[in-house]
Amino acid sequence: MTFSLRLTADLGLALAARALSKKSGSPPVLQLSSENNFDSAAISSAEGRTERKDSSFRSVRRVSRFRSPILWVGGVEPLDHPEAARFANALAASGRHVFLGTSGASLKRRLHEFQPSSRFYFAVRFGGRQPSPNHPTSREGAFRVGLEALRMARLAGFLTCAHLVLPSDAAAAEVEPLLAEIQKLDTDGFLITCEESTLELEKLAVALRRRLHGRRWALLSHLLDTGVLPGKVSTALETGPQPLPPARPGRYGEGAEAG
Repeated sequence: MTFSLRLTADLGLALAARALSKKSGSPPVLQLSSENNFDSAAISSAEGRTERKDSSFRSVRRVSRFRSPILWVGGVEPLDHPEAARFANALAASGRHVFLGTSGASLKRRLHEFQPSSRFYFAVRFGGRQPSPNHPTSREGAFRVGLEALRMARLAGFLTCAHLVLPSDAAAAEVEPLLAEIQKLDTDGFLITCEESTLELEKLAVALRRRLHGRRWALLSHLLDTGVLPGKVSTALETGPQPLPPARPGRYGEGAEAG
């Protein structure tokens, strides 16, 4: 797995700036929700006519108020939104590193709308459980959908990363086999985040991140868990840069490895 030199440098500079400014200002990773950041809306023109504007580019201008080098486009399923590709392409073209989180279910019909870029990643989401006797079809099906999405994106020339989301009741015994299986995939990166913020789940996430092939991907996973919540981004965009939430000591044992 690789973590590009450009991404490494931009993330390192953002972390240094945050440290110097006592953790105020733009977060290193700004999380955006498809539900409230590029929703189309009718706008009245100067002549009184109602017309549709390209909401994706209006949203890009709003996001540009933040200096965050990494933008995470998430939400329930960004690919279900008609403006997703325009928004992601415009953000990547503006010089940001863009990660679009998806289950991969809609990727086949939307892939042609996106432009491969050294700054754009498809982050394909996997649940933190192996198929079980109680739910063999749904879990296995979701896993295979994710695998096929990664394969299609790679063949089309896109950067990809697998995103393992740990459920609230995850146990190491059932997550570790899945982690080993996903790590065999041909991807550019691997992220592990928590579905909920609980002490036990965070401890499990830390332990699993230490096993990743690349400490910078582990650091990025941590930043996703501690950054701006997607549901609060719309307010932040309206009011300007907000201070980062206070750090929680002992949450992440590998933070000293940043840079």
